[in-house]
Amino acid sequence: MDRLELLRRWDERRNQSALAAPAQWLDWRIHKKLAKWTGRARKRQANLFWGQPMTIVYPENVSNRIGRHGYFEDDVTAMFLDVLRPGMVIYDIGSHYGFFSLLASEIVGATGQVLAWEPTPSTFALLSENADRRENITAVNLAAFSCTGSLRFLQQDVRDSSLNFVVHESESVDCPGAHVITVPAVALDDYVTEHPEPDFLKIDAEGAEGQILEGMIEIIKRSHPGISLEMGDRVNEKTGNRPCRENVEFLMDHGYQPFEYRNRQRHAHQIETRYQYKNLLFRHPQWRFMESGSAAQAPCQQHSSETDHQPTGFAQPR
Repeated sequence: MDRLELLRRWDERRNQSALAAPAQWLDWRIHKKLAKWTGRARKRQANLFWGQPMTIVYPENVSNRIGRHGYFEDDVTAMFLDVLRPGMVIYDIGSHYGFFSLLASEIVGATGQVLAWEPTPSTFALLSENADRRENITAVNLAAFSCTGSLRFLQQDVRDSSLNFVVHESESVDCPGAHVITVPAVALDDYVTEHPEPDFLKIDAEGAEGQILEGMIEIIKRSHPGISLEMGDRVNEKTGNRPCRENVEFLMDHGYQPFEYRNRQRHAHQIETRYQYKNLLFRHPQWRFMESGSAAQAPCQQHSSETDHQPTGFAQPR
């Protein structure tokens, strides 16, 4: 499916009322409630906004949103539809159950590849089920980090499975329903010695984003891939990681320019002292997908004003 059709379908789904798709709304409502009342996880098939099925689990938080709307996180969805192109190699670091891996797979097509990373065994099992739907997705049961070895990792119950995080050696954890496990980890600079280098990475690692960047410094210097980075100082403080501002400064020191998405439009980002929650796009002027070209071919079109760019095909915000 081409990008403009994906944009059209997303816009249509965003404006869809419950009455327009009553069966889907009822399925979401009933099974979310049943999972809550019984205290038991319920696997269901969600219909993503472009028609792709995806296995989700109620009452997990991300699944609740995907089951209702067919997508989640407007800013990252807009980012993917804006900058991803056929043939790219995508690393989805912190893929969870695989929504963004499936979306990336649809965009990059048969000539592209998606590597969906998820270290937690229980979450990885469902990610693998979804990855098996697409020939161009490879599920990777590893944690990306600053060095290659192993990590202590907090595995939470199904409701909060999207919030699992690295536990530092000196930390004790008091989190009901969760337990600490050991998972294999790899620095991306080591990983790419035997695997294709990424053209674009989505990094959503619940506070470990800085360590992942440190582990891919040679990739950053050599290839300048596009990067989507989750920001949230509340999570970083909880997990004992460095402030998000330092991650922004780290990438800017290496020549990257930060952008954010508001109302599905890309805007130049002004660095903040403390970050609440958002996802930022980082692009380097030497990224190989920055070349100029026609609107249909150029991966990231050049605009007279980067502060007010609306990706081609989006309806105007209402």
